[in-house]
Amino acid sequence: MTRRRNPFRYGGPVGIDDLIDRDEEAATLLAAADEGNNARLAAPRRYGKTSLLRRVLGEAAADQWATVYVDFFGVVTIADVTERIERAYGASLTGPTARWFEGLRRTLRPSLKAGAPGAATAEVHLDPVTAPLLERLELPRKVFDKWGTRVLVVFDEFQEVLTAQANADAVIRSVIQHHGNAAGYIFAGSHVGMMNELFTDRRRAFYSQALPVALPPLPPQATADFLEDRFTGTGKSLGTALGTLLDATAGHPQRTMLLAHHVWDRTLVGGAADEATVSAALTQVLSELGDEFRALWSGLPTAQRRVLTLVGEETTSPFSRNAPTDRGRGTRDALDALLERADITSDPTSVSRYRVVDPMLAAWLRAGRSDHSTFSQRGP
Repeated sequence: MTRRRNPFRYGGPVGIDDLIDRDEEAATLLAAADEGNNARLAAPRRYGKTSLLRRVLGEAAADQWATVYVDFFGVVTIADVTERIERAYGASLTGPTARWFEGLRRTLRPSLKAGAPGAATAEVHLDPVTAPLLERLELPRKVFDKWGTRVLVVFDEFQEVLTAQANADAVIRSVIQHHGNAAGYIFAGSHVGMMNELFTDRRRAFYSQALPVALPPLPPQATADFLEDRFTGTGKSLGTALGTLLDATAGHPQRTMLLAHHVWDRTLVGGAADEATVSAALTQVLSELGDEFRALWSGLPTAQRRVLTLVGEETTSPFSRNAPTDRGRGTRDALDALLERADITSDPTSVSRYRVVDPMLAAWLRAGRSDHSTFSQRGP
């Protein structure tokens, strides 16, 4: 008998058929590019950012744009930034444009690292910005001038360029601000605090230079429709488990897929899930995530641990007289640090006025930082 395949993927970006909603966000990003405006998208890790960007790039390509996706995660030098951009063009361009680029590529100034492939490399400190990087930043204009094709460029994990050089954003803007109708840019990142600083601090080069696009929790109805469709399509039913599953995942894209995956595994073909199915699946999920959560917890100072726990438990404000915090500068600094890393976010509907972004982390905190827990409703 052929084994039915679990329809819920949670290990990485998903294709457009598995992307829940995000129609408005995709339309906004595409419209900004079409109108010649930059856009920025900051969202916590595992919140569907990359999946949305892939959808946007696919729709732009269908509309005859050339599309380039540059991932800056892990760059440590300007040479890394330069190489990521060049490699992205080589991987993204297609057809005659790709063949033209391969010829052009041979004329570009070489990367600023010396060494054979696979060998140890040594940095060559010869003006690491003004030559190779600026030349590659001009590629959208060259594509447009040669082919009349507009280029949509996504700079993902854009905040990482500051690791390479403190004013790398200024260097990049010095070139792309002149691209006009030749290119559109989407700046994306998972470090919400740093991304906000890059575009809202008057001292930064990209201050007020990109339309902010938010990535909110998934809408409940669209999520419910998606989940029920996937269960029904594989001969199973969500039964009475739907509401409990939605409450447990709180609109978090990856956690929704993760918990649904385990609920599906525990539901027999022809059978229906219920609240007990979700509770058992949640216990398994928390067990799987235990090492991740313990590592996060171990890296937090005491003040941040206390604030994170209060926000996760949703029983009182960190500034309440009854809270085990100092209600002063230390608590404010802890809140700011957690907000900057997107461990928590503002939520005026919560008792604490904040919520933990990852609902599985919140469940782990409510369970006393135990891997073995049953589901409990949010709030008192």
